[in-house]
Amino acid sequence: MPWQELSITVPHEYVEPISYLFGRYGKGVSTELAGNGQVLLRTYLTTGSRQRMARIDVGVRLVGAIESIGDLIVRELPDDEDWMNSWKSHFKILRVGKRLVIKPTWLELDETIKLDDIVIELDPGIAFGTGYHPTTDTCMQAMEQHITPGMAVLDLGTGSGILAITAMKLGAGKVTALDIDSQAVSAARRNFKRTGISKQIRLGQGSVPHPTAPAAEFDLAVANISARGVVDRCPFILTALKPGALFIASGLLATQKPEVANAVEPLGFSLVSEWPQEEWVTLLYRAPDSPIVASE
Repeated sequence: MPWQELSITVPHEYVEPISYLFGRYGKGVSTELAGNGQVLLRTYLTTGSRQRMARIDVGVRLVGAIESIGDLIVRELPDDEDWMNSWKSHFKILRVGKRLVIKPTWLELDETIKLDDIVIELDPGIAFGTGYHPTTDTCMQAMEQHITPGMAVLDLGTGSGILAITAMKLGAGKVTALDIDSQAVSAARRNFKRTGISKQIRLGQGSVPHPTAPAAEFDLAVANISARGVVDRCPFILTALKPGALFIASGLLATQKPEVANAVEPLGFSLVSEWPQEEWVTLLYRAPDSPIVASE
């Protein structure tokens, strides 16, 4: 059956929603840096997949109504083109922070990798958490600087599981990963299994409060979700944290910092540091020394 390649160029902040769209309705997702803050995304469909094509088209148009993005380009593939392998050629090893390296599963490590680098192997065909979004990048930078061996870490909104895997690679003793999206939970489970850490991570569907995230359990929580999600969940994140523990809040536009501050600071959180990148910002807070128990 004939195949077609769908491609589009988008700003960094729209990589993950378009990747999710491509990953759900297409076959495979590739991301390629295009310069000037742009990323080229590709996926593949059989020419007869009209319903899937229509859903991708509608999703792209919805994103385009919010932000100016490139046109969706459709290219008919020759019968002899092996798209199942050729799309993988667009991926490259991605370096984040000082020592973190994101490696697609099929690529070999090259001479640029140092002995003390921490390699995180992922299947980038699973869209959320590719490392290309500024908030994923800055969360990983914050975690690299603040996770110490043996820490208990909560990853809220785990997506592909990239931050949970990062936590384990940085020496966390135990990690709990939660996501409200069943597809994200399935994607994370596959990546945890591939990485060989399934037994070390508690994975669940939902948000806090949650049975897998008991009170005063965690030394650090990371929530790469949204400003609204942080505002809504911060009392329950605080409950899950040990006194004086760390909270990485992300998925935030820089303009949303006051909104987040107005929600978390009255709970006793104090701002420690921040990582701005493009229009986004990741914030690091410290929980108060005396625990506060939240109620629904």
